[in-house]
Formats: sequence, structure tokens, C-alpha cells
Amino acid sequence: MLPFKRRPPSSSTKKGWDEAMKRYNLPVGGIEVVILGDYKPKQQKQQRKPESVNRKHTASAKPPANRKPLRYIATRSLFLAVGLATLGNIPVYSMISTPDDGKVLNLVSQPDSNSPGQVLKDLSLPAVAVESYSGYAVDALQDAHQGNWTMHVVGEDDTLKSIMAKLELSKTAKALLETSSIQESLAELKTGSRIFVQVVDDHLDQLIYAKNEHRAYIVSATDNGYTGQWDEEAFAMRESKIAFTVKHSIPKDGKAAGLSGSVARQINHVFRKDVDFRKGVRVGDKVGVIFEDFQYQGKSIYTDKVLAAEYSNNKETWQRIRFTLADGKTDYFRPDGDTELKRTAFERKPVTVGHMSSGFGMRSHPVFGFRKSHAGTDFAAPRGTPIHATADGSVKFIGRQGGYGNVIELRHMDGITTLYGHMSGFKEGLQSGNSVKRGDVIGYVGSTGTSTGNHVHYEYRINGEPQNPMSVELPQIGIMSEAEMKDFKNFASSMVEQLADIRKLAAAEQAQKDQKGG
Repeated sequence: MLPFKRRPPSSSTKKGWDEAMKRYNLPVGGIEVVILGDYKPKQQKQQRKPESVNRKHTASAKPPANRKPLRYIATRSLFLAVGLATLGNIPVYSMISTPDDGKVLNLVSQPDSNSPGQVLKDLSLPAVAVESYSGYAVDALQDAHQGNWTMHVVGEDDTLKSIMAKLELSKTAKALLETSSIQESLAELKTGSRIFVQVVDDHLDQLIYAKNEHRAYIVSATDNGYTGQWDEEAFAMRESKIAFTVKHSIPKDGKAAGLSGSVARQINHVFRKDVDFRKGVRVGDKVGVIFEDFQYQGKSIYTDKVLAAEYSNNKETWQRIRFTLADGKTDYFRPDGDTELKRTAFERKPVTVGHMSSGFGMRSHPVFGFRKSHAGTDFAAPRGTPIHATADGSVKFIGRQGGYGNVIELRHMDGITTLYGHMSGFKEGLQSGNSVKRGDVIGYVGSTGTSTGNHVHYEYRINGEPQNPMSVELPQIGIMSEAEMKDFKNFASSMVEQLADIRKLAAAEQAQKDQKGG
């Protein structure tokens, strides 16, 4: 292959070159290709023609040898020039030097009359080829790992402005709240959806409105305020799974395995009925957890609720599955026990504050001094403290009744009644025959009737016979409807399978580590 060389531009030939480029519909500017070398055309051997050859054939003999190489090379170079111009969209200017006569052939222009021995047309080109691209400009997203991320679940009456106020970001988000395009896009927020905010140096850097698991409206701070757009790729809600073996503590080993502090703390809450964490966990105990993991730009920015978890020691394994009931209450249930799918029908105490001041049974009467059976339990609390119904039922009696003072009696299932005495007042509008739900406020703590101080006297009766409210066996009721039970079983089955998978994976990884260590 012959070497190529760029030749410097010649101002004397520029005009002719430009005209030639226009004539051949080529862009001005190009690449000059010079072929160097000691190339000489092959000399054709003269052969004597027999006398019988027709003169007509002799007249059509080949042209002189000194023209064939120029035409041949010119044709090939023109093809090369067109090919390069087409494929690379680069204007090409080709020149061929023939050392045998020192002439240079210009493929696209007429010879210069002032330079009969030279037909060179030069073109000035950059030293390096320039490549250009077409497409959309893409704004770089802010770093997802700077500052702190906070999540807010959108309430029924929430607006963008009220959420910023709740998050104490009204001042730093002033420009965001004044941006019309953002206001328009976030005018209607879906109840139950989530808003994530990234705060860097006390300044709102990014906001993500997650309408569902993948579609989100992303707001980013710029030099000129805030800009926002809908996106279906940058944000995602995933179910992450982690399993680890306890060597030091759940928080420390969980963090090493990739758990956030909030998820590690939830594990203690999930297994509070099964494991006594106050006595400490044992080295070798195993934990598996499936939790909500919100990711942005492929990075975890916020972890939320534990969906399922497993805790094992050398004797027993416990599993808990998170499930929300139709009434909105959420708890962690055992997937394999019917008793866990029921709850007691009654609370033991009718108040959430205060303390038990007098128990059930025989005692010295606080006013009269003689010994008498106390048919209930007293809970001392400040005057006006709300008193709650301990179970679902209806109002059997409401009013004043002797030494009980202001009293309410409720009728429940299976002949059970409860009584609440010495009230300072009743819930406004409550009347005999009204239905009440477990936990509803029915009145307020006082000291009416025969009483020495503010408290509520609470009785639990079965068919009229008083029972000790603190020790009586309370009836169980199903906490799920038939449809809820079916949904829970299906969900629990899926979670149990996933817990088994991560347990096996963790065991295999540990076996590999042990093998390498051995």
C-alpha cells in the first residue's frame, strides 16, 4: 500500500478548488490525500502483429502508456473520495502524485492555466478529525447520597405547601413552591403515596413524589431555582432481602450486612412476643428480613417497613409476616398458627395512663373502714383522663347510680358486661342503646359517688357475677374476615418461600467462606 501525506494549502489554487467543490456538490473543506512512492507504469511489451491482422483492429490500439496510470489512479481515487464522503460525511479532497513526471492530478478541478505543470488544489484541514453527535441534551441528576433523605406519607388533606411546612422546609423550598410547572404537576397528591426530600446543608436539594412503585415526579435544585419532570426509571420501590448471623449484636452485624438502623430496630419490635432481647442475643443466632427499600439512581435512599422476618436460635425458629386489616390496623402475625390470627376481645384496662390503686377481692373499705369485697379494680389517673370501652358492645345504662357516682354499664357478647364508675362526665351525645367500639372514649376520670380521689372503678361481669379483670380468661375473637384470611395466607406463603431462599443462600455463602478459611 502506498503511503499518504497531507500537503499544505496553496492560496493560489484556493479559488479554483472552491469552484470545483461547488460544481461537484461537495462541502467546502476536505481531506487532501497524496500518494507518494516510486510508482512507474508497467511498460507494455511490443509484440509484432502478424500480417493477417485486420488494420481496423490495429487502429484501435491502446492509448500511450504514460496516460493509463493517471486515468486508472484518478478513477480509483474518485471512488475512494466518494466512499469516504458518503460513509463519514467528511469532505474529501484527493491528490495523486506521480513521481515519474512530478505532476499532481486534481480529480475535481480544471488545471490552472498559470501552472501548466501543476494541477494541485490545496485544502486547509484541522490536525485532528472532529466528530459530532446529534441528540438530546441530558441534565445530570443530583448525587443521591449527599445529605439526608426524609420520607412523608401523603395524608388526605396534604398539599405540597403543607408537606413542606411539616418537614420544616418552607423557607428553603420557597422557590420550589413558586414554580408554576411544579405546582401544576403536584397540584393533586395521591393519598398514601410518598414524598422523599433530600436536604443538604439545611437546603432542599431534591424532592421525589412517588405516585406508585416506579412512576415519580423528580424535582432538582438548579442555579436558577427548581426544575421538575416525570420519570419512570430513576426511582423504584423494591423488596430487599438480607440474612446474617449474629456475632456481636443485631445492630452491628445487621449494619455490616447492609441493614439500616431503622430496619434493625424493627426486628426487635417484630419479635418482641417471641424473643427476650433484654437478656441479649446469642452468638450464632440467625436473622432473615425482607423490607421495603426505596432506590434512586440505583442507590438505596430510604428503607421503611419490615414485610417479613425470621429469627432462629439453636432450638427454635420464629417467623412473622406484616399484614394490614380492613380496619387499617397492622400487626405481625405467625404464618403457621391459627391462635396468632385471633385476639382477645377485651382490654385489661380502661385507661392508657395512670396506675392500679386497688385490686379485686376483699379489702378494707377506704371510706367506711370495714372489710368488704371489692368487685372491680381501681385505676388512679388525673381528673379528665379519657376512659375507653374495653370491648365492642352497647350502652346498657348511663347515669348516676349510688356509690358508683356517674356510671356507664356496657353489654357485650356471651353475657359479659363491664362497668365504669366515679366518672367526672360522659362523652357528649352518648345515650343508652348506642353502640361502641373497643377503644372508643365513653367518659372521663373523676371522683363522683363514694370516692376518696380521682380514679375509675372498672368491673368485669359474666352473667352478673364479678370477675377479676386482670386475671379472668378473656374470650378470643377472629381478627380477620374470611376474605382477609385468604389474602393473608397467600401473602404469607410467598414471604415464607422468600425467607427460605435467603436462608439457603446465606448458608451457602457461609459454607464457601468456611471452606476458603479451612
